[in-house]
Amino acid sequence: MKAIGYARISKDEEGSISLDYQTSEIRKYAITNELDLIDIEIDNGISGKSISTRPAVQRVLQLVDAKAIDAVVVFKSDRMSRDGLESLQIEKLFLKRQVQYHSVAEGCITSDSVDDEFMSYIRAGLNQRERKLISYRTKKALARKKEKGERISGKPPFGYYFTPDGMVVPDNHEQLIIRTVRKISEDGMSIRCIQRKLTKDGFYSRNGNKLSVATIHGILKRVSISR
Repeated sequence: MKAIGYARISKDEEGSISLDYQTSEIRKYAITNELDLIDIEIDNGISGKSISTRPAVQRVLQLVDAKAIDAVVVFKSDRMSRDGLESLQIEKLFLKRQVQYHSVAEGCITSDSVDDEFMSYIRAGLNQRERKLISYRTKKALARKKEKGERISGKPPFGYYFTPDGMVVPDNHEQLIIRTVRKISEDGMSIRCIQRKLTKDGFYSRNGNKLSVATIHGILKRVSISR
């Protein structure tokens, strides 16, 4: 029986099962269950939120749809998708094309029996719940980092800079620009007028260019939100 493996790891999954471990377990499962594993497709660092953004899973599903393989092996069904509706649609495709769907952690999970159909809904719900839990934990971790003044992105927000140890501290020049923009905006000037005045008064971006409309709009938007 010809089989294809699939493994995925996401950037936002701290402590997730490594790709090496997933692929190793997939190979062992294939040998134990007498499956001829022809390849393992991998999506590295891509979220499980949707299959539409993952090229490797798309290749796997195209093979399934074309009935070019007999089975698919994953470490766990949430590697394929963590969206509840997509999880159900994937399992329906496997059943329709009569392609076996194997999970190292869950066994063979394609069947049209009453109990197995019920379990597919349970799996879909659990996979989506795990995605929401990961999102919640990530947001809480980022909020905590922000509270502690730690670096949370690759580029500091306007008005701040990153120290060598990753702390976020105010940039005096950009903080002056922020205060100036806020003061000028109180006179009812348009963003374009504010941009021209800032350039005339010698205020420039961190790259030495004139301040963009988007930057000025972002400053004013933060003012609006804080009120």
